[in-house]
This record gives sequence, C-alpha cells and structure tokens, in this order.
Amino acid sequence: MSDGILWLPDTWHSPNLFITFARGLSPHDLAVRLGAEPTGILDPITMGEAESLTGREGAARIARFGACAGWSFAVEQGWPSKAWWAHPPMSAGGVEVLHLTPKPDDPPKEVWYYRDGETVGWFNIGERPDDGTEFLIPALEEAGFFDTTSHEDEVLITLQVLQEHFGLSLPRQQILTGRLPAAVTATTPPENLGD
Repeated sequence: MSDGILWLPDTWHSPNLFITFARGLSPHDLAVRLGAEPTGILDPITMGEAESLTGREGAARIARFGACAGWSFAVEQGWPSKAWWAHPPMSAGGVEVLHLTPKPDDPPKEVWYYRDGETVGWFNIGERPDDGTEFLIPALEEAGFFDTTSHEDEVLITLQVLQEHFGLSLPRQQILTGRLPAAVTATTPPENLGD
C-alpha cells in the first residue's frame, strides 16, 4: 500500500524536511542536481544522523534520496534546498520536478513545479494555486478545498490533490526511521534563496 504524502504535516518540522520529487532522473542524478558531488555519495544514514551532520564544517545541507511510485525523491535537512525559488535548470533535459518547502522562517509552505528547464509555477500550500499552477484548481474544487474553513484541511486537501494528480508517494518509515543513501548538497549556508 502506498504511503502517499498526507503524512507530511505531522513530521515536516521535526526536523525541517525540504522535499524534491523528480521524474526522468535517477535518485543519484537528482542528488547531483541538488548540489552533491557526483562521487560524494555517503553510506545510507538515518534522519537523525543526517540532522547531526548538518551544521558541521562542510555539511550545511544533507540529502537522503531514493525512488518511490515512479519518482526519484530527495529529502534534505539543514539549509533550504537548491530546488526552491525558481531554479528551472533542475528540470533541464525533459525532467519534471516538484519541490515542497516548509519555509520554516517564513511560512506558509510552498510548492514549486518545473518541467523541461522551465518554471511552470508555484503557490502556497493551503491557498488557491495561481502563477502557472491553475491547472490544479478543478481537482481542488472537486475535493472540497473551497468549501472548508480550516487551514489544516486546506493543507491536507492540497497535498491530496498533489498526491493524486502527480502520483506522489514517499516511504514514510524509511524516511523517518530507516536508512537512505545520502550526500552533502551544500557545504556552506546559501547566500540567496535556493543556492
């Protein structure tokens, strides 16, 4: 059975998880596009081990990565991901990329969508999509997004629509308590959003 992504709100901030999905790239190649050295893959580590590595010299951001439901994924800890804030090169060469950021210092959370070297659009999770992502509005209407008054429900409905529209899933236990291959994706804190 698929774990989907509806479990994310319960765990997104402990620690902050910056999540990138890519279709058309291997997990290793996704890690490289996020900033890892091609030969810098670490042995599989846990979320706790990744958290303890971040902040040390030479490891400002750590990605653990794998594949699920036809997508490669990377779960990064530490500083915000390179996939955030209009980084269309993430999807160069016919790749499709969806990035979810918790924006710990400046909520609300965001979703960014890139395809074939272009930024398709972005929107705040739990708010009406716009700026290129209006194609999700009919599915949100059908799911009752515009009838609810609870922001928590709006966030869950948004994640449900993303999960169904894109076929997204993450292996919850493997991410939270298991081991995944890892790589350093930033050695120093970013100077700008998404560096």
